[in-house]
Amino acid sequence: MTPLPPALAPSTESPSTLNGINVVLPIHPAGDATGVIDSKENNQVTKAKAKLRPSGTKNGRNLCMLRWLKQVDGNGQRDDFREYYDKTLTQGQREAYDKEAKQLVETNGWTKAIIERGTLH
Repeated sequence: MTPLPPALAPSTESPSTLNGINVVLPIHPAGDATGVIDSKENNQVTKAKAKLRPSGTKNGRNLCMLRWLKQVDGNGQRDDFREYYDKTLTQGQREAYDKEAKQLVETNGWTKAIIERGTLH
């Protein structure tokens, strides 16, 4: 077995030095190797809600999302919109968004002003 070069060999000095260089090791309170910090109150990790970001795809769902963000909840979260779109709107309303989005694309009418001032179905 080949010995390690001196730079990689274990140091015989105190744990806070490495080959003569002082090393400061960070201390992470109540965290693990993943960096997740547990809440001391209930031992549950809380997740931030995901911000709603429409993709560039020009379809009925994104048309509805853009209008919902502008007219209903400008700081809307992904889960809130999903609840609105999937559970509040009827199949007919979702189809109306799809039809309108298709028409806007065909007539090159997919513009910010048209989208933001349009009707929520």
